[in-house]
Amino acid sequence: MIGVIADDVTGATDVAAALRRAGLRTLLALGIDIDDTAVSADAIVIGLKTRSLPAAEAVAQSLAALAVLRQRGADRIYVKYCSTFDSTAEGNIGPVTEAVARELGVDLVVTTPAAPLHGRTVYRGHLFVGDTLLAETHMRDHPVTPMRDSSVLRLLAAQSAEPVATLPLEVVQQGAEAVREALRRARAEGDLQVVADAVTDADLAALAEAVGGDALVAGSAGLVGAIALRETASGTAAPVPPPGRTAIIAGSCSRRTLEQIDRFVSSGSPAFRIAAEPGDTAEQLAARAVEWWDRQPDDAAALLYSSSPASERRDDVPDAGELYERTAGLIAAQLSDRGVKRLLIAGGETSGEVIRALGTTVAVVGEEVAPGAPWIHDERRDVHLILKSGNFGDEELFVDVARQGVAA
Repeated sequence: MIGVIADDVTGATDVAAALRRAGLRTLLALGIDIDDTAVSADAIVIGLKTRSLPAAEAVAQSLAALAVLRQRGADRIYVKYCSTFDSTAEGNIGPVTEAVARELGVDLVVTTPAAPLHGRTVYRGHLFVGDTLLAETHMRDHPVTPMRDSSVLRLLAAQSAEPVATLPLEVVQQGAEAVREALRRARAEGDLQVVADAVTDADLAALAEAVGGDALVAGSAGLVGAIALRETASGTAAPVPPPGRTAIIAGSCSRRTLEQIDRFVSSGSPAFRIAAEPGDTAEQLAARAVEWWDRQPDDAAALLYSSSPASERRDDVPDAGELYERTAGLIAAQLSDRGVKRLLIAGGETSGEVIRALGTTVAVVGEEVAPGAPWIHDERRDVHLILKSGNFGDEELFVDVARQGVAA
């Protein structure tokens, strides 16, 4: 069984989608509490919220997740991080991978953020987003994890205690045996982590053939997806969301989410902007939003959003981000209590708060509505969710998901 430790909720759904796409029965655990349904899984993904925690805390939570995965029968572990290598100078990608390697007794780990499906490639150890080096993209000014160096080797070495090396593209493209030979040399030289170049799915397939049976591998959803394609699919049918109204709750301020909001609004669909005034509480904001929802036609999907471009963000509402996240969780819980079965959540932090408010601990992964954005089914609450990273999906995603609920 493949066990995955992911450093945030939407990243966990991204990797779960890759595993499900390969035909594996995949369970998504949003925390380390996993019930007995997990024994029938081909793969288990544990989604944590460790990306921006202090390194020591991220390591402790990751090791706790590792223990649960091993108890559940996982014999191969994947440390999953974002395909834009979101991290600080101190971690947490390097420290977590090293700690898991020590716990497993592993002396070499292949790692790569390459995910060609999402336009992420690695060449000469440098990470590209499309045709642009990482440090020249919007990630340069990320408020929590600004990425101002495109060299994965330098970024990883700065946060790691053990040596880091690279696996060049020309070796990867020679095939699995050439990769294995290069890794034997790296192991002899004392390197613990090896950053692999990859620019196509064929490159990931070669890496998967070489390291797919290893006890520990690390990277984005790209490499583990290639490893999953080498597994025997269980053939288990994916859960399908029922017809009905879709509630879309958006908190991400990424460019793509803002485009999806604009497209939904311009389509004439109902939309409610959550805008706090000084002194507002999450309970008050959620009450206004849900009252608005109740006034909409019973067959109309609707959008409730706090997302806004940087130019429109206010400075007079303290801790606005946390306020809006809590509001989103309250809205989702109240709509679920009203019988809403279909929820699309946009944004990693927003998704984390929503699943906390819903009490979702384990969900079965279904089909994708966009690459990296699958439906997941919380069987206990009987609600189907899409937990979407802010940058995922095309401009039509909100409109398309809303229409599918009505058409179904």
